[in-house]
Amino acid sequence: MWLILYLILGVPVSATISLRGLHGFIRSPGFPQGYSNDLSLSWEISVPPGYGINLRLTEVDLESSAQCAYDYIEILTDEEHSPPICGDSKQGPQRFPFPLEFRTSGNWMQLNFKTDFSNDLRHTGFTGYYTAIDVNECEDRSVCSHFCNNYIGGFNCGCRPSYHLNPDGTRCGVNCSGQIFTSFKGQFTSPNYPLPYAENSQCHYRIQIEQGFQIILEFDEDFHVEGDQASQCVTDILMITSGGREYGPFCGERAPRIHEQLDNTVDVTFSTDGRGERRGWRIKYRSTAKQCPPDFILHGVISHREEEYFYRDTVAVRRIKGYELYDKIQKMHHPSMKFKCQIDGTWNVSSIECVPVDCGTPQSLRNGRTNYTSTIFRARNTYTCAAPHYTLEASAEFECSADGEWVDIVTGSVTLPKCKPVCGKCDVFSGTGRIIGGHKAGPDEFPWQVWIISGSERGGGALVGDGWVLTAAHILQTGSLPIVRGGMTDPSENNQEGQVYLKVRKVFSHPGFRHLKGRIVNFDNDIALLQLDKRPRFRKGLSPLCMPRAGEDGREPDIGKVGLVAGWGSTGQGRVVSELLYVNVPVLDMTRCRGASYGNWRPMFTENMLCAGEAGRDSCQGDSGGPLVFQGKGGECVARGVVSFGPPNCGSQGVYTRVGRYTDWAASVMEEGDRGLEEEGEEEGEEEWEEWS
Repeated sequence: MWLILYLILGVPVSATISLRGLHGFIRSPGFPQGYSNDLSLSWEISVPPGYGINLRLTEVDLESSAQCAYDYIEILTDEEHSPPICGDSKQGPQRFPFPLEFRTSGNWMQLNFKTDFSNDLRHTGFTGYYTAIDVNECEDRSVCSHFCNNYIGGFNCGCRPSYHLNPDGTRCGVNCSGQIFTSFKGQFTSPNYPLPYAENSQCHYRIQIEQGFQIILEFDEDFHVEGDQASQCVTDILMITSGGREYGPFCGERAPRIHEQLDNTVDVTFSTDGRGERRGWRIKYRSTAKQCPPDFILHGVISHREEEYFYRDTVAVRRIKGYELYDKIQKMHHPSMKFKCQIDGTWNVSSIECVPVDCGTPQSLRNGRTNYTSTIFRARNTYTCAAPHYTLEASAEFECSADGEWVDIVTGSVTLPKCKPVCGKCDVFSGTGRIIGGHKAGPDEFPWQVWIISGSERGGGALVGDGWVLTAAHILQTGSLPIVRGGMTDPSENNQEGQVYLKVRKVFSHPGFRHLKGRIVNFDNDIALLQLDKRPRFRKGLSPLCMPRAGEDGREPDIGKVGLVAGWGSTGQGRVVSELLYVNVPVLDMTRCRGASYGNWRPMFTENMLCAGEAGRDSCQGDSGGPLVFQGKGGECVARGVVSFGPPNCGSQGVYTRVGRYTDWAASVMEEGDRGLEEEGEEEGEEEWEEWS
């Protein structure tokens, strides 16, 4: 066929012929008539695995050349590559013994045939045949690790008793995988321990116990595994795996030490090479419940504390002073809680934290301010009052207590201090003048002075305490609530700067006041208190007058002592002024007032009254209810009298209610009234400052 192809095309021929049988012939194209030029042919011989190949060339006639450079054949196997063959097997200098035989233990062989472009003489080519031959694999002792059995076309391996053949079919090992230990303690060994362990083995052991428990491994001191620990155990290898961590490799003659407690699942793998000459190892194991840390919640105290806590242990935790247990999910605070050591060695506290007690925003003071930077345990808050018109009546320093309340750092009380009005601020005792044709008061000289309208009556009064007005009872006879204006000197100007309308809540006339009509008029106990609906915000131009101290016998002031009286009443010529006037008046003996002319009516005189005034210095109609003021020992202005009555012709002397005789009554009324106002929830706080400014 090749010759035909060559003759037709006239081109070189290159081809590969595959031979697959157990035997067969092989010959050059055109044998024995001769072969063509420019051939490059290959025969690939393949036989089944387990067989070798024997090729016998019975005749060779190729063009002879030095080193077979022109025409030649060559044989290739897995083991060798034969030198080129050429010439005539029957004659010539390249004659060699025949038949030529080539053998390989492999199942593959290739014969290559190449010719050049010309031949001067005709050469017949070559012929031969091949056969598949049996190979004795057992001659190689490394083929099987124990026993080798040869048969035509192959071999098989066998193992000694207690061994089994590995999947590769050549290596023998022992059955040392798939063992699972589930008890809480036990032991296991390398194969055949303490005899030498099996070679070519891949052993896998697993310890698997209940979750929440941990495994402790201990190696016997009798530990012999082939290899060098310093060289990373490249022959036989023992490995431990647990909880995602690896321990090892281990080998040599020193027993390993694993000091930590392992997870509830431990895998032990043992790999050996082809030699089994060492005794191996034994591992003992025991278990313990997974341990939880003893200190797991900051600022919490564990009841019945133990040195160690394990899975399923339960403890009660209470807060330490100043802290509380807070559940972030339920958003609840607890004084104590129970916690359980969980399966993973942690406490079930992920949503719980021990936080400082929070006392919240300190309660504000009326006419005062809070000063704090934090509201948690041991934080401090300092109260201050609106000076100079208010002063703190108790301790100003409060602390956030462990109970979650702001307490006085001195007394431990939760009662808040109060900003008490500073009373009697005045500088008018250096002046002179009189109401009748008297001296005009400055805008801030009588900050307590108020104007009262009760029906057809006009009079005066004085701010006292915190939200009260002191006045005369006789001007409050209409039964309706009076109108009170303060913070001004000219009542005719409704929009005067600083002026305030003070709404009256309730009128308290002294229960002993009995005002008789006719010729005899009784002004005994002519004193009253007006409770304002809201406590005013005191400031410059609006502040209270001091009352005499509770418990005084009312004998003050002494005769001859000079006080001040101010008002918007008549000046003596029947003219009512629109500006606040004041005058200095001395205290007189009561006989001076008794002997005065009162026209057609006869007033009564009692020890509850005092007489004051002199020619040209007196109060008059329209001044009733205004205070008679004296300077106290500390320079403060004190209400010692209330304008009550006097002769029809003003300008000599007048009669005043002696305030010092009513201090207990006034204190009782104001205390009860203040309590009622607070119980009804009068708004307090810093925002009220603006309302009364």
